[in-house]
Amino acid sequence: MIVNTKRFGPIEIMNDQVITFVRPIFGFEELSKYFVVQSEEDRRPFEFLQSIEDEDLTFIVTDPFAFFKNYEFQLDSHWIEALGVESEKDVQVMVVVTVRSAEDISCNLRAPIVLNRARNVAAQIVLDNGGYSTKISLSERKKGDDFDADSVKK
Repeated sequence: MIVNTKRFGPIEIMNDQVITFVRPIFGFEELSKYFVVQSEEDRRPFEFLQSIEDEDLTFIVTDPFAFFKNYEFQLDSHWIEALGVESEKDVQVMVVVTVRSAEDISCNLRAPIVLNRARNVAAQIVLDNGGYSTKISLSERKKGDDFDADSVKK
């Protein structure tokens, strides 16, 4: 399938790359189909979550554990069931990254995206415990590193 995107142009993806959100990303309730666009190897740990239904919508995402070693939470049984999680190894956690400027980059640890890789279903969930914020600075975490959020492998 060819997906037209504003940021990357047309991209060919396979059906097994489509991620269906059983609980949508907040503010985008009408959109449920996405795929991940991989960053170039030297630009990790950032990736892009591209909407299939809206070519203009792309989220920058990252693995929160790459920046916050102590980040942890328990996935409620409701979400385990809704996502069809059978094994912990199938679960991937991503957080949305906001780039306001090179000095002002933050991520949302309070509402991670939990993905069941085995079934390609995901949900953005709100953590009620842990005291995590929606705006945690990444700028201080990787100071001096040269990340370019627009470099991707097509």
